[in-house]
Amino acid sequence: MDIFMLEQPYMAKILIFLTHHKLLVATAIFAALLYLHRISKRVYLIDFMCYRAPHSLRVPTSSFIEHVARLEKFDGEAAKFLTKVIERSGLGSETCLPNGSHLFPEGQTLNYTMEEVKMVLFSIVQNLLSKQKINPKSIDILITNCSLICPSPSLSSMIINKFGFRSNIKSYSLSGMGCSAGILSISLARDLLKVHKNSLVLILSTESVCSNIYKGKNKSMLLANCLFRMGGAAVLLSNRRKDRDKAKYELKHLVRTHHGFKDSSYNCVMQEPDDEDITGVTLSRSIIQVAGEALKTNVTTLAVSTFPYSELMRFGLSVLWKKIWPPARKRGPYQLDFKKAFDHFCIHAAGKAVIQGIKEKLNLKDRDVEASKMTLHRFGNTSSSSIWYSLGYLEAKGRVKRGQRVWQIAFGSGFKCNSAVWKCISKLKLKDSNAWSDCIHKYPVEVPAVVDH
Repeated sequence: MDIFMLEQPYMAKILIFLTHHKLLVATAIFAALLYLHRISKRVYLIDFMCYRAPHSLRVPTSSFIEHVARLEKFDGEAAKFLTKVIERSGLGSETCLPNGSHLFPEGQTLNYTMEEVKMVLFSIVQNLLSKQKINPKSIDILITNCSLICPSPSLSSMIINKFGFRSNIKSYSLSGMGCSAGILSISLARDLLKVHKNSLVLILSTESVCSNIYKGKNKSMLLANCLFRMGGAAVLLSNRRKDRDKAKYELKHLVRTHHGFKDSSYNCVMQEPDDEDITGVTLSRSIIQVAGEALKTNVTTLAVSTFPYSELMRFGLSVLWKKIWPPARKRGPYQLDFKKAFDHFCIHAAGKAVIQGIKEKLNLKDRDVEASKMTLHRFGNTSSSSIWYSLGYLEAKGRVKRGQRVWQIAFGSGFKCNSAVWKCISKLKLKDSNAWSDCIHKYPVEVPAVVDH
């Protein structure tokens, strides 16, 4: 009783405070709820792993040329064209092709295709789970993306069977989405994490090279034989607050652009039969222009949320000034300084000409596109996983610091341009091994300038 009487004046003061400061208390509660709500919607990138093919599968330029020359299906003109392209492609002598592509004739059967896919996916999943010491049954959501092969059972089912994921895992298999499917998978994961709290997401991005070797004479289809190489990436995402301390990055922005309503864009990258009914992937000569148009639309949306207001004001004033003062129209538009919004750039390593074209459109320096150029040189065009090889390069070089922003840009059939912006939230360790670890000291290397072929 004495204790109750002693505390009563304090209780009365608290009640009086709550009565006279209802607005303050309500505001504090609202702010706390808003903070918790925002925290719950954050997406963390815990880690990622890129595939490193065995040395026995590498394809030096000389070996590629010799291999093409010995194939009966390629006549002299086609072989000469392939030789010319590979010599100017920007690919080095360490890129790799799957076992089926080394055979005479090529092994384009389903068995060789599945062997390639399993070799890539099983390796990166095992390495990532082992590195992070994660039980496969801890994965809540699994997303796979591979454009040109869609087996039954699906690739996600294949992974579930191999590693023994639990029965109520939510799995998705994306196909036909092109080289930008890696960011599409991130977009799907982000949306799923808004609904499923405290969840882990495993994303697997790869492409089948073995089953899609073009055997005809159409030059626009032969290009794919020279550029695409085997590769893949496993990405581990989370929205659990406890994972923030060990996560590398936080997803800040994601913008998807689709120009499929334009015939020129839709037909730019197309899997189709040639005049002799031989299936291949056509790469149009207009791909640089189409990619530039899609990028412009994407950047217009992305800039509003990523660029500092001072830069946006300068751009807006320059547009207004051109309308008011006619002589100003002769000058080019004000060029946004992308270095003021992003610290690092991971451009899809589609080809040397694509990287160079994006560099010029964004007014970037050689160092800004170095990661993409070196990815193309060392690993080739690995489709949707190439942006992760580029990020791995930057990490291996020790260039990504806490607080810095990384912009991943991917292009794909459709035609699509997708962007993801990540903020580094931890101090990255150089000793962490990745696909570049044993060769990073050799890079960058000199790559000849783009030559029109």
